[in-house]
Amino acid sequence: MIERNLDASILFSLLSLTSQIRLRGDLIYKFVGITTQQYMVMLHLAGDPNIPFLKNHNREMLASELATSLKISRPGITNILKMLIEKDLVQQIEDKNDRRQKRLRLTDNGGRLIQEVEPIRRAANSNLLEGFTDEEKNNFLDYISRCSDYAREQLKNPDSLINMHENIYDKPPEDVGRLVEMVQTISNDYR
Repeated sequence: MIERNLDASILFSLLSLTSQIRLRGDLIYKFVGITTQQYMVMLHLAGDPNIPFLKNHNREMLASELATSLKISRPGITNILKMLIEKDLVQQIEDKNDRRQKRLRLTDNGGRLIQEVEPIRRAANSNLLEGFTDEEKNNFLDYISRCSDYAREQLKNPDSLINMHENIYDKPPEDVGRLVEMVQTISNDYR
């Protein structure tokens, strides 16, 4: 029988919250004909300063930069962008430094859609967090950021997963090479 564990409960609660937030987003964005992932791409191209993992607040990005920031595979980002381009919400433009590269940016229609949806999204976010003080919200953001940073570092360093395995089982995994290869494959899918 599996025993109750605070760490597992926290992580499963975060997974549940993430799913609920995505579903709420899908309901909001469905009225304007897009998905939550498509809206996240648009927010990246709008340079939304509230996205903590967005390193480049430039309004023109490469598809590979979007894929890395959003942790979406290259084929996944290609499909999302194809839909946004077809809906005239995003456009491709030639890179000024490398004509082989195509940069992406919002169209005027994309900018208008964000202006239309943002008040609704902000109200939904405020509604979700209305029972918390500003101090509680800041603490929550700090805890999530620290956990996210640590998880990101673990994925960059397969040795940390091997060490974790050794700490639990008092021996390295039987197939260390396979574990390292799996971590590198997962990490490469989102670079």
